[in-house]
Amino acid sequence: MYPNSYHSYGGTSARQMEAVLRLLRQVIGRESQDEVLLDYVIGMSRDETAERLIYGMRTEERSQCDTLRQIYKQLSGTSVKLEEPDFSIPDSYQDAIGFLLERKSRTVQLYTYLYMYVPNQYQPVIFPFISDEHLHLHKLNYLLIRSMGT
Repeated sequence: MYPNSYHSYGGTSARQMEAVLRLLRQVIGRESQDEVLLDYVIGMSRDETAERLIYGMRTEERSQCDTLRQIYKQLSGTSVKLEEPDFSIPDSYQDAIGFLLERKSRTVQLYTYLYMYVPNQYQPVIFPFISDEHLHLHKLNYLLIRSMGT
């Protein structure tokens, strides 16, 4: 069924593997969309500090997405196929930051579920992504608060 046969080791059933692949598709889709949104926000940023923070987050999103795509391919034997993004671009910088905050909160939940169900050897790869997403939430909060003062 799966080329690496994790289910035969007693650790991951076929049903659990399908759930992991579904979670991976969701997270990869969200990270891809967040990358687009962060590109948009970089263009709207008002100063060098904000631009640097957002650029760093976008770089991390790309790296996470690449790693998750590799994991998906290792587990399924195929490349991930994503649906077209379904979101609208926010009108203002503050709206975009607020929208990203909401998305990141849900992404942390998805990463947590993924961590719980992914085969054990991938947990050390997934856990730092949860930490990165928490840091992104803090940075976005900082940027939002900072933008309200100007």
